[in-house]
Amino acid sequence: MASVTRSQAAQAREHRLEVTERVLGAVEELLATGERFTELPVQRIAEQSGMSRTNFYQYFPNKSQVLIEVAEVGSAEFFAAPTSWFADDASLDAGVAGVARAIGDMVAEFRKHWPLMRALGEAAAYDADVAGFWFGRIDEFIDFASGRVDEWRAAGRVDDSVTSASIAGLTWMVERTVTQHVLHPRTDTSDDELIAALSRTIWLTITAGAE
Repeated sequence: MASVTRSQAAQAREHRLEVTERVLGAVEELLATGERFTELPVQRIAEQSGMSRTNFYQYFPNKSQVLIEVAEVGSAEFFAAPTSWFADDASLDAGVAGVARAIGDMVAEFRKHWPLMRALGEAAAYDADVAGFWFGRIDEFIDFASGRVDEWRAAGRVDDSVTSASIAGLTWMVERTVTQHVLHPRTDTSDDELIAALSRTIWLTITAGAE
């Protein structure tokens, strides 16, 4: 019986993820036309997702929850590359090129989901639930990365000046810079130039200039 229950729970999770990914695609298609998330009626999101309004509300009780759940899926890869960089002890041996790969992946993922990321940033400015999700997600990454830096510092691999405050500052710098670069780009700055500048800054901060 326990195995049957676990199987049913797994199927339910898979179905929920499939629905969320479908809604994510629908929301991004609608937002890519220039509409703002605040102006999108639930009915249009449901129709674009191939769901009835009643069925839609069984999964998403309100628009805030729609944005939170699709953003949790859509932004997962945005955090995956930097998380992998901090998780790998060999990252400090790979030099600034390893940082550049992680930042490059972040820029690519932001571009892939730019309508969603734009809506997320806008909604976080006025919706406490959305802000709690997004800022909480960033804080989770900061806590993880800071823990790894604590380990590196204890092992003598990074300078004592590198603290959790350093990681928080770098994280918010990257989030804001990538957001501005993709959504409000400067015509004189390419992706490669931005990635190189960010990566060098991050590398110099974490390693205190060591090569």
